[in-house]
Amino acid sequence: MDDQENKLKNPFEGYFENVKKHKHAVSPVHEIVNVYYEMKGWDNKPKRFYKKKERSYAKLASEAKRLYEACEKNLDNTIWALDRMKYLAEKGNFEWSIITCLKHKLR
Repeated sequence: MDDQENKLKNPFEGYFENVKKHKHAVSPVHEIVNVYYEMKGWDNKPKRFYKKKERSYAKLASEAKRLYEACEKNLDNTIWALDRMKYLAEKGNFEWSIITCLKHKLR
């Protein structure tokens, strides 16, 4: 590639392949929750770990559905919102959840 082609190359090429889960999800809502669990480091935990209310799949699926609808049912934009909130939370040192993305988007 020459310099001109390098300047035109999309810097985000391949971004979503690195963020998304690679196993098949049943629906976009499940994909969002799976990605959230992975971002929080909560994937592959024992079942009792998920019994806490803030970690329960049912609660997070409800939040994921609301965020997915707010992002006009665009899965890539929804995952982008999760990744952005993760970055902001780490930078600002605060706890976050899927619903935090929705509250942040409405402000």
